[in-house]
Amino acid sequence: MRRVRILLGVIILILSIVLLIWGFWPARHEIRSQPISPTDLQLPTPATFRFDMSLPLSALPQLNPVS
Repeated sequence: MRRVRILLGVIILILSIVLLIWGFWPARHEIRSQPISPTDLQLPTPATFRFDMSLPLSALPQLNPVS
């Protein structure tokens, strides 16, 4: 029984060391480019932009009185 526990401990130790080394291994360097069309860079016109400062009542927290 003692040999089994020692063997299991050594296996867990080796697995832990392998995972530790793998965690510190540098990541692969990659560059992703995404083309952006000029129409995506345009700001909305004032006619289509609507700014509403009021909050609906459902967004406010409900206060429950303590009795």
